[in-house]
Amino acid sequence: MKSKQEIEETLEKNRRTDFVIPMSWDVMFEQMFISKEVMPLLEYIISIFSNVDINDVKGKVKLLSNELRQNFAKDTRSKSDIIAEYFKDEKNTDKYIVEMNSSKKMPWQNVLYAYKVASGGISIANDKYVKTYDTILINFNNFHDSKHKFIRTITMRDEDGIVYDDSTIIYEVNMAKAKDLSYNYTNKREEQIAIISRMLMAESSVELNKESNIIMNKKDTEKLVNRAKELSSDDEYIRLFDEEENYKELIRNTELAEAREEGIKLGSKETAIDIAKNLIKIGLTNEQIVETTKISIAEIDKLRKED
Repeated sequence: MKSKQEIEETLEKNRRTDFVIPMSWDVMFEQMFISKEVMPLLEYIISIFSNVDINDVKGKVKLLSNELRQNFAKDTRSKSDIIAEYFKDEKNTDKYIVEMNSSKKMPWQNVLYAYKVASGGISIANDKYVKTYDTILINFNNFHDSKHKFIRTITMRDEDGIVYDDSTIIYEVNMAKAKDLSYNYTNKREEQIAIISRMLMAESSVELNKESNIIMNKKDTEKLVNRAKELSSDDEYIRLFDEEENYKELIRNTELAEAREEGIKLGSKETAIDIAKNLIKIGLTNEQIVETTKISIAEIDKLRKED
């Protein structure tokens, strides 16, 4: 655990480097996207996920209040990271909800929010229910998820797999895959989403600038990077971010200590492999896993491929 003095030293260090707080941190994500300088990035995200040319999206996206109105006292408070309208044409408007998730329970909460938003798009015309807009939820998941592929698309289907309702679409992005050099993207869209993911995870202005320039023009990139640097020079944000990372480190160290204790108790090769699999899932490095399990890096790499 870092002391207060160490956190203050981090503040001073970050003032002198190209460090930027990653947008994979929920607070930074929301603060970035509510600023006009980052609107081009939101437009690119909507363009990529809707498979529409960016020129057909620019100037047609509007941020909305991210809190849903409570109709009854018993209603729970509903809030998203980002919600926006995309005016496709005079007759069609989609609502996009974009979320940054740090735990596995958050995507499910977002699904409930998305269906609340979707319910507002149902009206009655000529004694029939009609939908007035589509709702698209994009979950950028910033936690280890070995079971799921890079991008999952979820719609309401019947028991035969036939789409029952496509007015609400949910995308799950397993961001860790974007940094996996061995992962083979299936199409250009996946490659673009990987670039977006790496932008959201970038911890330096150099990295953010490099990735952004691949899909965005120089002017939009400059505005994006400058906004990230501006927020990242704020002592309050740096301190909050460092304290949260400090807390995550405590959790990881606790998990590591428990794994070591388990290994000492049982000591078998089979147990070591099982422990190694769990340590891979929580994101530990090969060196940390070797120290805990005593199995070789080659065996760990093999387990990672199986995962």
